[in-house]
Amino acid sequence: MQQWYVIYVNARHEKKVVLKLIEEQVIAYTPIVKKLKQWSDRKKWVESPMLSGYVFVKINDLEKEKILKTSGVLGFIKFNGIEAKIKETEIEILKSIELTGYDVTTEITDLKMSDDVEIMQGPLKGYIGKIIQIQNENYIHIELQSLKQNIKVKIPKNILKKLGVQEIV
Repeated sequence: MQQWYVIYVNARHEKKVVLKLIEEQVIAYTPIVKKLKQWSDRKKWVESPMLSGYVFVKINDLEKEKILKTSGVLGFIKFNGIEAKIKETEIEILKSIELTGYDVTTEITDLKMSDDVEIMQGPLKGYIGKIIQIQNENYIHIELQSLKQNIKVKIPKNILKKLGVQEIV
């Protein structure tokens, strides 16, 4: 049975590794975001990985060796010595974020405990996250459980619903 795993790759090699794996008939994915970069003389839209250094692969256990032999792959991400398995729903959330063009940035720090909220509209409807900051800009922190990676997504306050302790599943 095929399962999503996350592999760590050389810096700035995510797209190349995905192309190599696809050539080898492996389902591979790295979410890409477009950001407007400004230089002193011009502005340009640049595509870059949402999660730097990570590529997701959907494989069975027999294909792990082939993945490790691929140029640019450093290894599988492990937690407590076990390869991290990613849920299909988490991959779908990443794809949804990528398609909608939400302003997405990665954050490395530990999740700060705050209000639990549910997104009530849009492609992320029904997803529960933690707010880390509400000031002039509205951010909801979304933690992908099996990756232990935090993603900050810019979302309007009016589509959030605060959850009480009994509502969190």
